[in-house]
Amino acid sequence: MNYRKIPISRLNEGVRLIQTDDIAIESLVKLTVNQEPLANLLASPDNCDDLIIGHLLAEGYITLATIIDKSNIIIKTDIHGTILVDVKISNLEISPSKSLGITTTSCGACKLDGMELMINGLPSVKKSSYFDSDILYRGLKQMSENQTGFIKTGGMHCAGLLTNDGKLQFQSEDIGRHNAVDKVIGNGFNQIEFNDSILLLSGRCGWDIVAKAARCNIPTIASIGACSSLAASCARSLGITIHSFVKKNSSVIIG
Repeated sequence: MNYRKIPISRLNEGVRLIQTDDIAIESLVKLTVNQEPLANLLASPDNCDDLIIGHLLAEGYITLATIIDKSNIIIKTDIHGTILVDVKISNLEISPSKSLGITTTSCGACKLDGMELMINGLPSVKKSSYFDSDILYRGLKQMSENQTGFIKTGGMHCAGLLTNDGKLQFQSEDIGRHNAVDKVIGNGFNQIEFNDSILLLSGRCGWDIVAKAARCNIPTIASIGACSSLAASCARSLGITIHSFVKKNSSVIIG
């Protein structure tokens, strides 16, 4: 479970009440490959098997052709509550970092200068088949209705994968928006054709999400919130279309 109850004081019309409330759980999750450090994330504790697979693919460590057996993913919790996730993958080496810090939900591009550097190494995306834009609002609405963690806590992001004919295939929640994307990608990995899918976001779309979509060959992103300038420029350079501010019968289209 990604949330738990805690005692709180609630101020209501000047009256202070002692109650309980549901809050989203934030855990330190250490990802390793063949016991070599990959990343330290602040994430929700559920579905860490999907998290490590999605992170590997969305950050370019593996390709869509890689085969991963989930039985090779070991998840443990140490005495401090840190979640340790290790996956065994033959012939994949991760260069160990001497100063592996915590990967946060910032954009990841703060040290890059210029669009050429930002798209360097990112693949162009094959355009998918036509879809009716009306499915985007319906898909986001269905995803929102199924966001049990957000409904309980108000503090969790969600990402989904929608087919071109409007079927919501997978959705994942996490306290971090990048982790939610990684988890839903990991959920769909080796099960669906990503190029025939649309990435749904419960919040905004930044450059980092576009980069993840490109590495997975996802051609379309639909977000409830805004699209950043870097996301727009990167998407246009890579052949990705972004639908932001998606509402019934309207959206802002970039691509």
